[in-house]
Amino acid sequence: MLRIFLLVTTLFSFSATAWASSGVDKLLNAEKAPVGVVFEVVEGDQFALDWALPHIQAQSERLKARFPAIKIAVVTHGNEQFGLAKSLESPKAERIKTLAASLSRSGTPVHVCGGHADARGIPHDIFPEYIEVAPSGPAQITAYRNEGYALVILQKP
Repeated sequence: MLRIFLLVTTLFSFSATAWASSGVDKLLNAEKAPVGVVFEVVEGDQFALDWALPHIQAQSERLKARFPAIKIAVVTHGNEQFGLAKSLESPKAERIKTLAASLSRSGTPVHVCGGHADARGIPHDIFPEYIEVAPSGPAQITAYRNEGYALVILQKP
């Protein structure tokens, strides 16, 4: 029984990672690039950006190697966005903020959902200056889609 559980868990892990990568693979196999790619992250884990941002960075590098002019954006609108809070001081939180700052400096906007923060009574100024607070994460994604961006949804591996 334990073997079956481990097999199913392993297969699910591979499929979640493969699912996120398959969206990028489809884009890489296209003859023409979209205007850009918006990566969406919605997880319940405050520290989910610790795995998501390195994945986004790696996928962005693949996309830019094939399509140098492609634009990249990140929209996070679940509890993971609070892992970017300036006040958090842990190795994971520092790693998350460093990765987000690096993406931002390289021209990749990182958005959090102001509506989600508002619903929890959390002020927008808890986020570092390099984070863009959108009124609504889903509306921000729609705006990117309307500009011609392809959507890649990340799920925890």
